[in-house]
Amino acid sequence: MADAIITAAMDSTGDTVYAYDSGGNVINITQEIVDLISGLKTDESISVDVAFILFCSILVFSMQLGFSLLEIGCVSMRNTNSLLYQNLMDASIAATTFYLLGYGFAYGTGSSFIGLSNFAFSGFDNNSYTYAFWVLQFAFAGTTSSIVAGAIAERCKITTYFVFGPLLTAFTYPVVVHWVWSTTGWASYHLDEESRLFGVGAIDFAGSTVVHSVGGITALVGCIILGPRRGRFTEDGAVVPMPQQSIAFQTAGTFVLWIGWYGFNVGSTGSIANEYAIIAAKVAANMTISAAFAGITCSIVTRLVHGSLDVPMVNNGILAGLVSITASCGIVTGYCAVIIGIIGGLLYFGSSKLLLKMKIDDVVDAVPVHLVCGIWGTLAVGFFAVPGDMDIAFGTGSCGLFYSSQCGGNGGYQLAAQICIILAVLAWAGGLATLVFLLLKAMNQLRAEKEGERIGLDRTYHGGYCYELMPPTPQPSELLSTYGSIESEGADIQDVENQKALSGLGGPVHYATEEDES
Repeated sequence: MADAIITAAMDSTGDTVYAYDSGGNVINITQEIVDLISGLKTDESISVDVAFILFCSILVFSMQLGFSLLEIGCVSMRNTNSLLYQNLMDASIAATTFYLLGYGFAYGTGSSFIGLSNFAFSGFDNNSYTYAFWVLQFAFAGTTSSIVAGAIAERCKITTYFVFGPLLTAFTYPVVVHWVWSTTGWASYHLDEESRLFGVGAIDFAGSTVVHSVGGITALVGCIILGPRRGRFTEDGAVVPMPQQSIAFQTAGTFVLWIGWYGFNVGSTGSIANEYAIIAAKVAANMTISAAFAGITCSIVTRLVHGSLDVPMVNNGILAGLVSITASCGIVTGYCAVIIGIIGGLLYFGSSKLLLKMKIDDVVDAVPVHLVCGIWGTLAVGFFAVPGDMDIAFGTGSCGLFYSSQCGGNGGYQLAAQICIILAVLAWAGGLATLVFLLLKAMNQLRAEKEGERIGLDRTYHGGYCYELMPPTPQPSELLSTYGSIESEGADIQDVENQKALSGLGGPVHYATEEDES
């Protein structure tokens, strides 16, 4: 019954509360009964859970800083303000749209497809847990939007962002949340056994598909329809390195995201009381080793392939390991987390190279990290989920394929449910993204003007560059005349850039050439 009280605190709707019997079947109990047995979960334990959820929410929200640092580190200096602004709007738009519509579509009562209640805090009735839970879920929504912003950076109009951003956090993402995490969604494990998808329901502990694949498929569609940055590929398909202002920012962003991920995954336990404390601790341990092994895997692979230790690739390898373990972080063993992380690192490296072969320009490698590894992480549940842990966390009696003999042969059904939800999410989020980006392109509201790309979106939309001393993309002749002492020594443009860096202007600046403009 303790589990029932926890569920009641999360899913209360009016006078009726959903709970589960010992067999995991949904039963309806009145609020009066909940009040009678509420002694099983004290006011103190509820307060602890609220504090726990709020603390995790703050960690997840801090990931916006991580995304900001990572993304500005991946772009040229002349687009810094653009990325900072978009990340500020990620948080603001997500909060606004999730308050007005998103939470209701995600967790409100309605149909198996979408919720239709609890809009704008209606029905919350001063329930402290529900308010805390809303904060956590808003932070999740903001993360989904940030994934897309980095992938399509440096070349899209601001209009694009103000269209897909609100749509993603108000509608696209919440509908997927309802399918998987609400009590009534068609793929939810909360349903009675006869109604569950393949009898087991889709399992996504903290969002490999619900969050990361939704953001990843939207990013992929945006990159394809928007096209690559000018000068990214030659006519024969060769990849041209683009300016990245700071690997230091990228690495700092990776560490901030890693820290925030503890709130993301650990907070998804929903409680810190009793057996949930064990799950929360296991989640933290599994995600740590998955991230570490994925980062080491990318380090080894880049050394073997490129002959050097590529820091940006290792950064994204760590993030790939985190995405890969997110769906199964509380329901797999430690050695399975190692395997999941290593495979995630390899998949990231391979898919990153594949995108370049296909001339798809993803500025921050969001598609390999979030889409490819999000799919892998969701599939991993169907292979590695441990029966005992599944019973504690979800109560479905199912397990992964490799443990099928221990759960009555249900492993195959769990894998089938995982494949089904992946395909459904790709079709839903990918279809809506395609419609939106094609409509914007038809209205000439998608791609920035050529001159805007050349001088930078900071000057186009934000009134100037982030760094005060940065000049408006001067031509080489202008630079040489400015730095006369260097010109007299016959220095080339790289020398000038180095001189600028030593003078306090920051890292190398990319200067538009005739080839860029073509």
